[in-house]
Amino acid sequence: MPFVLAGAAAWSWRILVVSAGLALLVLMLIQLYVVVVPVVLALFLAAALEPPVAWLRARRWPTSLAAATVFLGTLAVLALLVTWIGASVAGQFADVGERLDEAVVDAKTWLQGEPFELTPERVEQLEVDLRATIRGAGGGFAKQAASQARLAGEVLGGFILLLFTLFFLLKDGNRMADWIRRRVPGHHRDDAAALTSRARSIMRQYLMATALTGLIDGVLIAIALVALGVPLVVPLAVLTFLGGFIPLVGATVAGVVAALVALVTKGVVVALLVVAATVAVQQIEGNLLQPLILERAVRLHPLVTVWAVGAGLIVGGLLGAFLSVPLVAIAVAVVSYYSRRNPDLAAAEPFARRREAVPEPVPAATPATDEPGTEGGGGNEGGEPPV
Repeated sequence: MPFVLAGAAAWSWRILVVSAGLALLVLMLIQLYVVVVPVVLALFLAAALEPPVAWLRARRWPTSLAAATVFLGTLAVLALLVTWIGASVAGQFADVGERLDEAVVDAKTWLQGEPFELTPERVEQLEVDLRATIRGAGGGFAKQAASQARLAGEVLGGFILLLFTLFFLLKDGNRMADWIRRRVPGHHRDDAAALTSRARSIMRQYLMATALTGLIDGVLIAIALVALGVPLVVPLAVLTFLGGFIPLVGATVAGVVAALVALVTKGVVVALLVVAATVAVQQIEGNLLQPLILERAVRLHPLVTVWAVGAGLIVGGLLGAFLSVPLVAIAVAVVSYYSRRNPDLAAAEPFARRREAVPEPVPAATPATDEPGTEGGGGNEGGEPPV
């Protein structure tokens, strides 16, 4: 058997077995997505909220009180943010509705002129057909939403599970970690503790770096929209911030929405300027913010990040795109941890095996004295000569 073929066969069956195991694990996680997704998101949020809880505990706060304070404070901030965005949208929605009506009239006039030169009857028929299509789509969506009450219940149940998991991770996270560590074999406990610490650090750094990047993007977009006089600045800026958590796709979607709002309210020129501002912000993010913030947090090459996001989109959609980068970063950290240990282990294990294989040398007997059994005589208590 050629050595190359034997080696390739050995690698192939091992890769097939590992791939089958991973595929089975992914399939099981997909079937349990109602539980898996809230738990994973809670782990990310707990990693980000753990420092304030630790800070309060260092000031002699009880663990339950510190966890409850951080948990309820985070919920209060999110509720205030949602209320503020809703009030901002409600205050500007009437203005946007009037601008939309004006945009429809302008579109009808444009269709009746050059280069289309449609008749008013044809334009009215196009409007009727478009309204019927939108109405039919809305009715289909309503029927689909009514038939998927189970999905709505799963979403609500997942959100409640997320909140419960997050609170207990903040409250009893250290006890859970100790419980798991005690059930790891003794010679692997240090490795498990080190890898767990690195994984939590990567999740925290990724979440904070992504939030900071999205915040800067949202502020820059808000400045551009205010300068151009585009309404709905606050919700569009928040949408840009949230889009930062979905690499590559989120910023583009937020930019398209902002351009559509500008097209409806301000016209083609302003919409093109919004597109230019979005492209400029994306260039700043890709060439300045990500190298300085995100890549230092996850320590991945941009090409690896693109591959990870693409694979995450295919496997898990938007959630997969969000989780793919930190998961790949954690996997790289695990490989790096063991690769740094392997040279030491490779040098230590043969030495240990040689010590086990070679018997200990027998110490030379000291000269015997005239009295057996005395110190230095090599005898025993019975006075028998040494063997």
